[in-house]
Amino acid sequence: MRYGKIYLIFFKQYLKRLMEYRVDFLIGMFAFMLNQAAGLLFLYVIFQNITSLAGFSIEEILLMYGLSLIPKGIDHLFFDNLWLLPRIIRQGTMDRYLLRPVNPLYTFLIERFQPDAFGEIILGSALVVTTLIRMSIGINLLNILAILLFITLGIFLFTALKLLTSSTSFWLKNSYPLMQITYNISDFTKYPLSIFPRFIQGLMTFVIPFALVSYYPGLYIFGRISFLEVLSYLVIVLSVLMSAGLFVWHKGLKHYESAGS
Repeated sequence: MRYGKIYLIFFKQYLKRLMEYRVDFLIGMFAFMLNQAAGLLFLYVIFQNITSLAGFSIEEILLMYGLSLIPKGIDHLFFDNLWLLPRIIRQGTMDRYLLRPVNPLYTFLIERFQPDAFGEIILGSALVVTTLIRMSIGINLLNILAILLFITLGIFLFTALKLLTSSTSFWLKNSYPLMQITYNISDFTKYPLSIFPRFIQGLMTFVIPFALVSYYPGLYIFGRISFLEVLSYLVIVLSVLMSAGLFVWHKGLKHYESAGS
């Protein structure tokens, strides 16, 4: 209850700031939608000359595209403040989080949210719904719950990777390039994993496992893999990544030196 009240306070304050720049919010959301639409245009051009890609139809690829956008967008909406961690550590302003009588990671994460992420969420949701209808896949309540569970776990997978890479700033002082490289690999999740070389497949399944966000859930929807198999992969990998991210964060806080004079 206490943390919930704290979140509402932060949410209201940030919302007041956003309402002063409504046009900026709308432009940001529209820009994100245009950026993703460019990827859809690329797929459209490809499928003008072929009927399938690595055995996947255009509808199946669009479904994976949508599944990749939703968790990425929700993570962007709520946990995007992690991108600012390198700068905050360099400037020594991490002090204010450590002085508050609340978990510093919690207050850091909820300090702001990014409403322009609704562009990704809306487009991803539209792709998933429309492709499911066009493919005439029999979706029941259990399948819907399974998809929602995969999306939820996918959100925290994005967050865990950002927490892990951003927390290295306690030593590197600027982990932004590492975060950028890691995060950019998520663009591969918009396409079937099987079209990439084995090295990329292994990287995206076991090291930077963005394939667990869209490709494997997509295989479950297409009836090519079981629910328990996808769930077990996600839970195991997410547990390892989140544990590693929290471990590096806590170690980093002990290593934190604030700013010099």
